[in-house]
Amino acid sequence: MVNLGIIGLGDMGTKYAKILLEENIGFNIVAITRIKEERFNILKLLFKNVPTIYDSDVSLFKAYDDKEIELDAILVVTPHYQHKTIIIEALKRNLYVLCDKPVGVKYSDMLELYNYDISKLGFIFQQRCFPSHKKLKEIIASNKYGEIKRFSYIVTDWYRPDSYYKKDKWRATYKTDGGGTIINQCPHNLDFLCDLFGLPNLVRSFNHYGRYHNIEVEDESTSYLEWNNKFNGVFITSTGETPGVNRLEISFSKAKICLYKDCIEIVENEYLESYYRSLAYQSYTIKSNTETINFINDSRQAYLDVLFNFYDVVRGEAKFLVNLDEALKSLYLGNIIYLSSFINADINLDDKEDVCKVFEEEFGKRCI
Repeated sequence: MVNLGIIGLGDMGTKYAKILLEENIGFNIVAITRIKEERFNILKLLFKNVPTIYDSDVSLFKAYDDKEIELDAILVVTPHYQHKTIIIEALKRNLYVLCDKPVGVKYSDMLELYNYDISKLGFIFQQRCFPSHKKLKEIIASNKYGEIKRFSYIVTDWYRPDSYYKKDKWRATYKTDGGGTIINQCPHNLDFLCDLFGLPNLVRSFNHYGRYHNIEVEDESTSYLEWNNKFNGVFITSTGETPGVNRLEISFSKAKICLYKDCIEIVENEYLESYYRSLAYQSYTIKSNTETINFINDSRQAYLDVLFNFYDVVRGEAKFLVNLDEALKSLYLGNIIYLSSFINADINLDDKEDVCKVFEEEFGKRCI
């Protein structure tokens, strides 16, 4: 058994703990922190041995140092600003760490993690485990449909009522939460884009602040992204639309592919677009075939894949599905989306040092 401490037993921490207990993955939860009674009551009946409860991560780590508890690994599920400190304290003690998304709030801050053994650090981006996401990545890598021309990614199924922003005091401010939908919901989507295409080199963003909710941060965002003039895309998201949409449409030289929540639709032309381009106007017909590949993207199974991987990593039998290098890509892209909107300008992502400095300055102005 792997002895696990869970730091942060809020909504998601409770969810992860419940999955671990119900599925009997191999973790022995020996310590938990930051719990609310109503959430703990959900778990009480599932525990064979009720773990020791600590009032903070500091208390938990002190108990470990004093040999009051035995730990192999830590699961971090706290507000974003706290991730870095907790991860460092765990890595200092040679513990394995799985941290909920995002890595943190500011990309430049999180580079300090490279001073420690990052082979023991992983992150929860469970959507990488969706069969549809894996299949689309495979299709792109195959080059079967030619070069990518353009994409549009609309993710407006992150709807949140006003009560979501009111239920925890730290939500929906730059100072305590780090932002709105880009830092809270969209790390999954930004991670998906980075996994498919890598980081863009240019971003132009337009965020709308408190458009649908009485909050200071963004609840709607639209970004134009460009990959070295090879292809470009648009990313649109909102927490104020219902019914929402979740659709990624990619135009290739020979096909159009749409990813929906439960299927991939492929419309393939007979020839490459460049062939039709050379024909005389109105003297051609475009023949195409449509294929639909259906999937069951089970969120619980995706979380299980991540947690089983964590167990295997601690046992020395695997590497993390999403390591620090990969997780930082979506955080950097998120920071750039904020910066572009803050200063109303195109941002070149290749100028990392200068860009991070400006982001720090602009973000700091809003953390008051």
